[in-house]
Amino acid sequence: MELKNSEEPLPGRAVALILLLYVSGMRAETNRYSVPEEVERGSFAANIAKDLGLSSEELSARQARLVPEGEKQYLQLKQHTGDLVVREQMDREEL
Repeated sequence: MELKNSEEPLPGRAVALILLLYVSGMRAETNRYSVPEEVERGSFAANIAKDLGLSSEELSARQARLVPEGEKQYLQLKQHTGDLVVREQMDREEL
């Protein structure tokens, strides 16, 4: 029985494996937060960085952003601190 040499050199396979492992480690996080409608603008809601187990620098480097479900963005992410704050007061009747 004869062993065939692979056409791709070993370093190329190693790079492909490392790339595959790196990409498989990436994932999107989805967190939901609830905020009472009476809360004023600028009020603290949560610290996203802490909830995700990241530093604020990592959060900023990963270009974290908020994706609203509706037309208005009621919350704002302060990337330098990881804080989630109320951007606009919520109205239950409007929602």
